Amino acid sequence: MSEKMKRKLAIFAAGTGGHVYPGLSIANQLIAENIDITWIGTKKGIEKKLIEKEKIHIDFIDFSGVRGKGLFIIIKLPIKLIRATYQAFKILQKTKPNAVLSMGGYVSVPCVIASKILGLPIIIHEQNIIFGMANKISKFFANSVITGFPMDLASKKYKFLGNPTRYEKIKTNKNFQIKKEINIAVIGGSLGAKIFNEIFPKTLFEVLKKTSLKINVIHQTGKTYKIAELQYKSFFTDIDLREYIDNMGQVYDWCDILICRGGAITLTEIMNLGIPAVVIPYPYAVDNHQMKNCIYLEENDSIILIDQKNLSETNLANIILKLTDNQDLLKTLSENLLKLNKKNATKEICNHIKIVLGIYNEK
Repeated sequence: MSEKMKRKLAIFAAGTGGHVYPGLSIANQLIAENIDITWIGTKKGIEKKLIEKEKIHIDFIDFSGVRGKGLFIIIKLPIKLIRATYQAFKILQKTKPNAVLSMGGYVSVPCVIASKILGLPIIIHEQNIIFGMANKISKFFANSVITGFPMDLASKKYKFLGNPTRYEKIKTNKNFQIKKEINIAVIGGSLGAKIFNEIFPKTLFEVLKKTSLKINVIHQTGKTYKIAELQYKSFFTDIDLREYIDNMGQVYDWCDILICRGGAITLTEIMNLGIPAVVIPYPYAVDNHQMKNCIYLEENDSIILIDQKNLSETNLANIILKLTDNQDLLKTLSENLLKLNKKNATKEICNHIKIVLGIYNEK
């Protein structure tokens, strides 16, 4: 494609890895196919570091979420929204994309409004099984809406293409034969989960009282590392504790059982790789979306789901013992996850974007 004909996409994603990482997977795939990418985010979110590291052009607007921030912030919202929309409008005028992709989250609303004013084709991606607040608004302006999980939506505007991840092309190689050792990874997300750090050391102590298996543990603690360290010191000395994990692929490959939260991208990654998992959704997620994501997987017999209000060391220990004593159950969970896996999500999403950009014809 000549430079004159080269197409450009603007991506809106900010705040958390759940919005930014899928957008980055799409960006890198499109860059490899000679499509220019420009990004709009905020200076306070994870995107500033990640996108600048990838050498993708990024511009910033001044906007933030309002949920749970108090009445004063809500009163100021209209002024902040108008200002952020104007900032986005000026950026889009300058960068001149042929279409835009919004990954949801607070930054998307002013950017989508600005895109609509400029008459740009708008694509939205929703990672979770229900629409977040920003996408509930933005979808009315969108030309097409891509979903990461299946939703009961009749309009042709909605397309279930899955969630992009770093692991969708990796073939799983899990071994479910009887073993003398079991590897367990405890992952609370990029920020960790304080309750995992408090409960899992006691859980492991309970498990080891009732099994002859050797249990190996990698535990990602997040910022409350000291809590986990103190708890483990009461029982163990050889636990692999990490505040943050740089290479999750190695941990996924190593573990037989995963203890994790119910974010859309984490669940997509375990579907990609068929990792048997005990999932404890974060109970304070907006609109309880993590629980709703997990219910879909549980109804398809592919995860063990625990509501955090029912989480205790005894309950979790009993579930782990049930899994370690039943290789057939681990195998079934893995197979069911792989059946739910939406293969080639990044490629399918990029193909749809290329149709919107006018590179491909609609089939």
